[in-house]
Amino acid sequence: MDENKEFEEQKIDEYNIIPHKHTGGWIKFALLLVVLFLACYLAVYYVLDQMRHAYYMPAMPVENIDRILQEQDRMFERDMGAFPMHDKAMMVVKNPVETFKDDNLDAYKMIINLRPFDNNPDNLNIDIQSNKISIKGRNEKSGKHSDKIYTFTQSFVLPEEINVEKVTKEKHGHKYIITMPIDD
Repeated sequence: MDENKEFEEQKIDEYNIIPHKHTGGWIKFALLLVVLFLACYLAVYYVLDQMRHAYYMPAMPVENIDRILQEQDRMFERDMGAFPMHDKAMMVVKNPVETFKDDNLDAYKMIINLRPFDNNPDNLNIDIQSNKISIKGRNEKSGKHSDKIYTFTQSFVLPEEINVEKVTKEKHGHKYIITMPIDD
């Protein structure tokens, strides 16, 4: 056994290595630091993850909103299929009238989209007074299985009085243009 010790000491001296008796202590300390770091990291991760889940919990039902809306649509279609007024349901359409003041002509201009009225100005009833304009439009389309009725009513009060006698109306394609000169 003494021979082995001498052999090890000779070998260590050959390579100029100085043996340390406390090497195992430093390794244990380093491992302890790594384990402590991992434990802290996991604890912080767990707490943050729980906070994230608690914070987003109220929004959880929004994830199913598409499914809920589709179910409501199916229920509506199923129930409205037997409803006698289903074919005459209201439809939202963009306002067909655009009004603006043309400073170059010193007049108000109104452009009416005639597409909802079969491009026919006869489907419109326009009442022009000194500072008030009323537009009423109606179009009916009959199909094999349904009738569609489009009605529109809108009135405008202008800040200035217009000359009713000089009002011009003209059709350009699918637009009906009304020019209303301002009364001097």
